[in-house]
Amino acid sequence: MPPLNIGALRAVAGKLDPTGLNYAFTGGSIVNLLIDNPEFSPARPTDDVDVIVELLSTARYSDIEATLRQHGFEHDMSTDAPICRWRLGELTVDMMPTQGEQIGLNTTWFAEVLDHSIETEYAHTTLRIVSPVGFLVTKYLTFTERGEGDFYASHDLEDFITVIDGRAKIVEEINDAPEDLRNYLIPSIQLLEANEDFLEALSGHLPPDSASQLRLPQLQQKLKDIAALNIIKHKQH
Repeated sequence: MPPLNIGALRAVAGKLDPTGLNYAFTGGSIVNLLIDNPEFSPARPTDDVDVIVELLSTARYSDIEATLRQHGFEHDMSTDAPICRWRLGELTVDMMPTQGEQIGLNTTWFAEVLDHSIETEYAHTTLRIVSPVGFLVTKYLTFTERGEGDFYASHDLEDFITVIDGRAKIVEEINDAPEDLRNYLIPSIQLLEANEDFLEALSGHLPPDSASQLRLPQLQQKLKDIAALNIIKHKQH
């Protein structure tokens, strides 16, 4: 059974691909595509599809807006909608440019994450998505900005943990990641590891069934291994 959000991603990709824009999906809608066994993990329903779109420093966001309108997207005119929010039929799509300061967004890391995006195929659909490490970087940044230190209820932290839990080789992938992403992510996980509230909340970010809860020691070990990567890397020199 395809992940819950694959239909929405397919619909958005079908409209974006002909535009020629350089883009990649990110956010909660792609979590299941970033884990080793998408069909064995329940997808978290998400209200929107998040997209990183390349905006060259010489370009304007209004140029992207014009292109999107030509391909069937409409600006979300709701009073509380951010300027990057669009509608495609019933779908909500957040188009976040790599140069986000033009529209008041903090898009730190977006350009580099887009540069290292990957193609994945699932349910006969090829999609360009951010890499697992890129996803973790952007999710951690988002958690620090809007999570308000809530280690129990944050969806950003839930997605972050789901990807670490769901990828057997995530420690090696972080160790081999581009230097800037790696050097941001490892100290971030060190901070989490040092926080008692985070450690207490960890089991709540795994599914409640007994098989999933039995993975808690493995998850804890992965986090410890990631937090130790700086030391391991230093010893190798």
